[in-house]
Amino acid sequence: MQASTALMNGSVLIVDDDTEALEEMADALHGCGLAVHTARNEVMALNLSNEHRPQIIIMDYLLRGYCGLDAIKTIRTFLPETQVIMVSAHEDLFSVMKTINHADSGVIAVLKKPLSIDRVGIFVRKTLERRLKALGFESHNTRASLHHKGGPN
Repeated sequence: MQASTALMNGSVLIVDDDTEALEEMADALHGCGLAVHTARNEVMALNLSNEHRPQIIIMDYLLRGYCGLDAIKTIRTFLPETQVIMVSAHEDLFSVMKTINHADSGVIAVLKKPLSIDRVGIFVRKTLERRLKALGFESHNTRASLHHKGGPN
């Protein structure tokens, strides 16, 4: 079964209060042909998640005094299948990962800031491929689509 173009290209919500990091990730993923939505705080994240129903959320662990994990827990109540990649500049990444695992949040990866945009692209691509495969779609088109549009190899 072949995936539709919209499903192949995917929808991503990026949530980060660091404007530079947010824009860099958004530009890179948009350049790969993904529908990209951005939020700078948890309220925007909840609203955009409800409105756009992204397949993947890239969430900063700390958002100006608010834990991004709390927003993820809320989003999971209405989007349980959405895949979450957490990013953090926290020095003790092990503690962050321990907290995330203890919260049973469904976070599939934790990436350390500063981010390698290529690494983010690889995680997003692999996550979309796994999701397509789970839905019974062929994923080689996702890989070819992202590679053709300038995405990570």
